[in-house]
Amino acid sequence: MNIYFHIDELNRDAVVASALRLKFAEQGHRLVYGNRVGNRLLKYFHDAFDVILMPRPHMLYDNWGDDWINWDVKIIMLSTESLGIICKDHHVMARTLLEKEYFEGNKKYVDRIDAFCFWGNKQFQSIKDYAKEVSHKCHVVGHPRHDGFCVKPDASITEGTNKKKKRIGIITRAVALNDYFNRSPMEAFSVLFNDHFKYEFYNKETGEKLVSKRTQTAPASVLVVQAIDLENSLKIIKNLYDQGHDVSIRVHPKESASNWRLLLKSCNLPVEVSDEKIPISKWISQVDYLIGPPSTSFYDALMLGKTPISIGNLDSRRQASVGELWEDNNRLMPYIFKPNSLEELVDLVNSGSVTEINEEITRILGEEANYPKCVNSLDKVCEICLGSVVKSKNKNITLFLFLIVRQVFFKIWRLKIRLTNRRENSAMFIIGKKESEFIDNLCLKNN
Repeated sequence: MNIYFHIDELNRDAVVASALRLKFAEQGHRLVYGNRVGNRLLKYFHDAFDVILMPRPHMLYDNWGDDWINWDVKIIMLSTESLGIICKDHHVMARTLLEKEYFEGNKKYVDRIDAFCFWGNKQFQSIKDYAKEVSHKCHVVGHPRHDGFCVKPDASITEGTNKKKKRIGIITRAVALNDYFNRSPMEAFSVLFNDHFKYEFYNKETGEKLVSKRTQTAPASVLVVQAIDLENSLKIIKNLYDQGHDVSIRVHPKESASNWRLLLKSCNLPVEVSDEKIPISKWISQVDYLIGPPSTSFYDALMLGKTPISIGNLDSRRQASVGELWEDNNRLMPYIFKPNSLEELVDLVNSGSVTEINEEITRILGEEANYPKCVNSLDKVCEICLGSVVKSKNKNITLFLFLIVRQVFFKIWRLKIRLTNRRENSAMFIIGKKESEFIDNLCLKNN
């Protein structure tokens, strides 16, 4: 059997691809890495695959129009990011999982999809609440990046925190200021009068609509909050570095890491910027504290036995710009350290304070990420994929042609972006021999 797995963000999703490849290989099947650049070729080579694994329904019709509806291939969804604040609003969650077209009356795309793999029961419940007719093909598998092949949880949450020198991880989120495509911050304001962003969906036949409360609908607030967070992050980095702590920075997948390196150099802060291709779970497992704006990465930290610290309360100006569906208000945040000053934050670190995993934290992680059962999340994905195919045909010749044509296509694409003075990034990248070997080796079983 041949499986096509779309890697949406190399810096985030490659480790899942690596683990899935090995799990399928152990059962005698072949997984091929895909991405946004090469997806368009599947229009001509879909016969090479038995299963296509994608993160969101819209990527199917964005890439292939309606052609894919008639392909003789199983289509399965596996979300790439599916917890946090979005789990508090089941209507928004359901719209995200099934896309706006479904709620606007165009149900043919969801009807064609063979299975949905969700991270937790919270996500599944949203479908039961707002699209019950779809629930029969929905499965709870768990957080895919916390499968046992992807991460090794830290059994001791206090390990290293009593040392004088702490390992500090700083996560960034200045996407509006530091976009990896080098887009101007002004572009964010183009959504102000665009109904596509104003509403989660708008069914013009029934009149039903759902107004969006996402961050992208408030560009001015996003710029204010991210500017404040950026300033505070730099102050934290300098303070902790000057005290002799080990500081490592993890740049958001949609930011430019090179711009961060230039900024740190100009601020005379010789701290490490993490290699963005290293899985964030591996990076988090190497620190004692994870510090940054409210983030779904705090879920990762707690699941890995690390202590997150939010910088959301360090500046009183910030809260006035925070919206309802911001990560500041997710279900986990009441249990996260939120110091009110830089001095208080530093004291938390220096004193070795840790977040104890209580019953409520465990419940939230369980409902949204299927923790701790997520250690077998990708086994469940494999089972769903294999169970969806009645009889696999020999497609190796078509697959061979696809791989040859794709390598030629990648070379042409790389030449094109060089001529237009653009760079590869986490979303748009080549999958050649070197890149494939790198992804293969991300799986813990290969280390």
